[in-house]
Amino acid sequence: MIIFIDESGTLPDVSDRYIVLAALVAPNPQGLEKILPKFRKKTPAKGSRKKEKQVREFKFHYVGDITRRRVLEEIMSKNIKIYVLVVNKMGRKIKDSPENYGKLIKSLVTTLIRKENPKEIYIDKHFGDKKTTSKLQFFLEHSLQQNIEIIQVNSTEDSRIDLADFIAGAVLRKYSKSDKRFYKIISH
Repeated sequence: MIIFIDESGTLPDVSDRYIVLAALVAPNPQGLEKILPKFRKKTPAKGSRKKEKQVREFKFHYVGDITRRRVLEEIMSKNIKIYVLVVNKMGRKIKDSPENYGKLIKSLVTTLIRKENPKEIYIDKHFGDKKTTSKLQFFLEHSLQQNIEIIQVNSTEDSRIDLADFIAGAVLRKYSKSDKRFYKIISH
């Protein structure tokens, strides 16, 4: 069992009322890495969707509604499970530290350990510098105390992380903008 985790929303931004963490659980992750490159390739070079061809990363926030719907439908056609953690920040600015971010990850991962017995958990490399990334790794390994490999990976290097981003984006859209169109695709 392999799990991919990403978030939508931010801790320190007070305008983000919610932060959502999404986990995509895959008993067999083969083929998942091909989903987003396939949609990027299908994106037209002209017209209203041409900007999608130019984005560095294919994420929920950067693409249009047509692509969002199609990607989410493709994700849901695979043999996967979804878990989400929705946190209402209540208008607070929360420091984006390895400890605070780690507590969110730990909360979701604790449920995943209990229900899914994962071997590997891939999380988006949230922090850019090595020192902060190491602090997060240390926090997770010592607070979880499980024999699970936790791998922080840059989503530009592994598109399966961005699949979790699409799930998190759909959930965040429901909570922050009362737009349930994308949530309905993943909630059945």
